[in-house]
Amino acid sequence: MSNALDDLKLERERFVAFAFASAEIFLETDSDGVITFSGGASDFLSSQSVAEGQNIFDLVADDHGDFLKVVYQHLDHRVRMGPVPIVFGHESAHRQALRLFALRMPGPSSRTFLALRSAPLGFTSTDDGELGPTGLLSKDGFLSLAGQTMHGTNSNLFVTVAEVDGLDDAQKTLGKRGAERLLKKVAAHLRALSIDGTSASQIDDKRFAFLHKEKHDGKHLGRSLEGVDDTVALSTKFTTVARDAKLDEDQIIRTLSYILAKFSEDPASCDFSDLAEAYDSFAAETQTRVDAMRRTIDSGFFKMAFQPIVSLRDGGVHHHEMLARFSDNQIDDKPEQIIRFAEDLGMIGELDAAVFDKAVDYVRKMKKLGTFLSLSVNLSGRTLDGELKYGGLADKLKAAKDVARHFLLELTETKAIKDIAKAEKTLAGIKDLGYSICLDDFGSGASGYQYLRAFKVDFVKIDGDYIREMGTDQYNPSFLMSIVRLCSDLGIKTVGEHVETRIQADFLKAVGVDYGQGFFFGRPADAPLNVH
Repeated sequence: MSNALDDLKLERERFVAFAFASAEIFLETDSDGVITFSGGASDFLSSQSVAEGQNIFDLVADDHGDFLKVVYQHLDHRVRMGPVPIVFGHESAHRQALRLFALRMPGPSSRTFLALRSAPLGFTSTDDGELGPTGLLSKDGFLSLAGQTMHGTNSNLFVTVAEVDGLDDAQKTLGKRGAERLLKKVAAHLRALSIDGTSASQIDDKRFAFLHKEKHDGKHLGRSLEGVDDTVALSTKFTTVARDAKLDEDQIIRTLSYILAKFSEDPASCDFSDLAEAYDSFAAETQTRVDAMRRTIDSGFFKMAFQPIVSLRDGGVHHHEMLARFSDNQIDDKPEQIIRFAEDLGMIGELDAAVFDKAVDYVRKMKKLGTFLSLSVNLSGRTLDGELKYGGLADKLKAAKDVARHFLLELTETKAIKDIAKAEKTLAGIKDLGYSICLDDFGSGASGYQYLRAFKVDFVKIDGDYIREMGTDQYNPSFLMSIVRLCSDLGIKTVGEHVETRIQADFLKAVGVDYGQGFFFGRPADAPLNVH
């Protein structure tokens, strides 16, 4: 009688689990993954029949085996997990991408129920959200997903930021392939603990973030990674921050973005033990600054300064660079700090658009007065990488086509450009409208030559370090001269910036630089030279 009751209880639990999951495929395994029951369309998993006694890990695609093992491992403390994406089948013709729910019944038998559905996951990959080779999102993709998910839900959600020490030593111990394998194991733990198996990101070489439902998942991650490899000792520092119901999606994204950017730039300034508290402080401070920046952009309440760019051949003013200057009582930072802040928060596109609006109004006003003025305005690589969508800059450029020949768009922060081919196409469209393009800070890094080859620019602004170092013992003009020769061969005009002395100006002229900018020719002023 006892055996009959046990069997009845077992069948009841199977039925409840199956009905709860609404699964198309249902499996029961022991703690080692050996199948003890299969139901539904289980033949869908393999070209051969699925039978009791088989091991579930033998049915999973080779590149998903580690991930499923991690799911089983975390069931010890989670009890229930899913949905997570999993691929079954070893042959390409039989690979099936499903989403998996797992439930481990308490008790000595440690039975694990697996419910599988063919329905796609809710998360849809975008350009920023494509999963990398480890299955982790890019930082931008993660921020976007976190903002969308943490906003518009009544559930308690958390973001954990973790630093994993020991990964940098793995290549010495395990070799390149072994280190890659280890990173995939780390990624599997992050993905398994995330809310849908994809809400995890690698911020940099040893820093990660994931979105999850259980408050203590960060602690579980650290414990799990300690034993992920017998030959490499990994240790994890982490902090977990809770969803703030008061923040909207845009505010969540911007706050997380700013904190992760600062964390990546200067990890030493972010003590993990204090980061949760720092997050709250950052969030409040950041939102205050965001609100001030938003008011400034929306109202256009900022001033413009003009610095001349002068022909080194005849001394005439060729054009002016238009620079934003902010009111002290609104944003209490220097202009370069404000611009960096706007870049970190993803608001630089809107700021670029606001500055361009002001520049267009000024040029048109001067034109009506009979003064034909040419201006250069900054275009951040981040704005370009976003295809000029933020702030409506793409539409503004088209609407100002009538004065396009009066504008030089100066491409700054080029290191932020991720998709060179897409940026090249966008710049080509800008040039078709009649605008000229200048590549800023050329020579400051090897990537500048890559941009020069990809982008059809009209001007190159030579990095100011080549001018500032003139007159020092270690100065070597060869690099400067090679840049000038290269640009001359390509038909590109050159601008030397940070020119402060007659000696510097004369030297630049002698080596063939076309234009100069700096205090020697004029400081930024409220009005352009010769315009009253």
